[in-house]
Amino acid sequence: MFFPQKDTSYREVHRVLAPGGRYLFSVWDSHQYNPFARIAHATAARFFPADPPQFYTVPFSCYRIDPIKESLIGAGFTDISVAVVALEKEIPDAARFARGLVHGNPLIDQIRARGGVDPDRIVEALAQALRQDFGTDPGRMPLQAIVFSASKRE
Repeated sequence: MFFPQKDTSYREVHRVLAPGGRYLFSVWDSHQYNPFARIAHATAARFFPADPPQFYTVPFSCYRIDPIKESLIGAGFTDISVAVVALEKEIPDAARFARGLVHGNPLIDQIRARGGVDPDRIVEALAQALRQDFGTDPGRMPLQAIVFSASKRE
């Protein structure tokens, strides 16, 4: 898994990028701006209070702009720009979305490793929580990402 805050990753990208080339990437903003992830994390945690699955903390942990920008500068990038992109997305079917949030990523492996809970119970609880926060089918939720662009000198 790639974590854009690591200086060595930026140095490697800079090393292989052609002179004058652009490096574009995005990261999720925090749980504050992506409440579906906060809800998924909290819902799964309720089933494992002693050892909650941590998947939803990882992809939403690289939202601090300044450390990423400083790492890009340290790797030799110039002409750095940052854009926060926010949108609202429809959730046509909360049950299907909840199923994807549980079964469609490493969260399912973390649930299975802990054992003792049928993952479909978590899916059901998550669907209910999503409907409560975003409305009944179809619901609407906010999403937010941060897009970075940087250049390698010619």
